[in-house]
Amino acid sequence: MSNLAQESKIIKNDEHPKENGASIDLVALAKIGRPYGLTGAMRVFPYSNDAATLRKAKRIFIDGKDFPVQSIRVHGDALVMTIDGVNTPELAQTFTNAEIAVAREAFAPLPDGEYYWVDLIGLDCVNAERKIGVIAEIFEAGAHPILRVEIAGKPDELIPFVDAIVRSVDLAARRVDVNWDGVDGSTT
Repeated sequence: MSNLAQESKIIKNDEHPKENGASIDLVALAKIGRPYGLTGAMRVFPYSNDAATLRKAKRIFIDGKDFPVQSIRVHGDALVMTIDGVNTPELAQTFTNAEIAVAREAFAPLPDGEYYWVDLIGLDCVNAERKIGVIAEIFEAGAHPILRVEIAGKPDELIPFVDAIVRSVDLAARRVDVNWDGVDGSTT
């Protein structure tokens, strides 16, 4: 029922580029490493083990600037990417440690019951119609992902994202319903 597709993190609203006057929702997917070879190619380190969206991207954003992707391929534990306008190692070096983002609309649709992590950030986490808090982060913890839920005035709650606990996800209503009594036995 509740599978997650990990990609990465949301880019802050004030950093979004504009297209036809409308803000583009960006998701950071990778960090650029050192140049690769003499053609301006760059080593790219995805934040996720499954970098399908990044590997299929036709355009990327670096520091809010749009770059068409010329090529991208797997190379060991990284990717090697070339982008328009970057054709020397010296120019590629200027991008070292920068984040690569793609437009949220570039993500492939998922089957019913599967969700991108980035889409759950900011949703209300609810137990029996009582709001526990807001999902602030999702991270992998071995066997399954963990939701870090911020609770006003209390320590954050860590909730496993597994079918036995997550009852439903409603992106339209911006909520995740869980069966969770919390560490102290309370739901709020």
